[in-house]
Amino acid sequence: MSTLGAFLTNLQESVSAVAQAVCGRPTRSASIPRDIREATALSAAATYPSSFGVAMYGPSADESQYELFSEPSGHLYTILDEAVSKVLDIVDLSEGTGSSNDLLTEQLAPLGQRAMKHIGSLTAGLTETGVGVRVTWQGREGTVRRSDWSPSGLQRVHLLCEESEFTEAETTTVTGWLGAASSFRGKVEIRTDDGAIIRASTDEELTGRLDEYFNKRVEAEVEVEKVVFTGGRERRLYSVLSLRKLAG
Repeated sequence: MSTLGAFLTNLQESVSAVAQAVCGRPTRSASIPRDIREATALSAAATYPSSFGVAMYGPSADESQYELFSEPSGHLYTILDEAVSKVLDIVDLSEGTGSSNDLLTEQLAPLGQRAMKHIGSLTAGLTETGVGVRVTWQGREGTVRRSDWSPSGLQRVHLLCEESEFTEAETTTVTGWLGAASSFRGKVEIRTDDGAIIRASTDEELTGRLDEYFNKRVEAEVEVEKVVFTGGRERRLYSVLSLRKLAG
């Protein structure tokens, strides 16, 4: 029971933290916004005859306070499905001796320090007890996904999360064309004047105004954070703090 209880707590924290990263800019320590927590809240429906299985479900579809996460198509709660899907992507990539840690770090790094900390805790308890996990998730659209997490896969993810190091964020200014923007996910792409492509999350205050800057030349104040994984692999995370339109 202690193994299952700790797993469920860490699963909830992992899903909520991943959802925050999906929606925009992940944070290290500030509280996850209430609407994200509510949209990703998992509830237990039943336990299996043994004490190591549980059925869960997300928020009901008729609660209007979650409309913040509706898609243009009108579908709601995709933020929960997407967060769970990203956790299961990590599960699947960790399995098999032929899987590259580069693919895992590409999935983990954009989730930020908070999510990686919770995923590290999620895998730690199972690694210590040598327990694997089988997950079946049915999304809002009825799609069913199944993933199996072996003790060796759990240990692999645990080591990547626990032995990673985040540097202090630095702020820089870049100029270029803002060629892609998502107000639903708080993401932008900027082609800088030197030809580089920066994919960045946006500050919450800025996300709702991204349409003002789409396909325009901008000056962006960007926060850059580096994460160093075991083995020396490095990934950079970019967050746009402010934007200013430029002529031409």
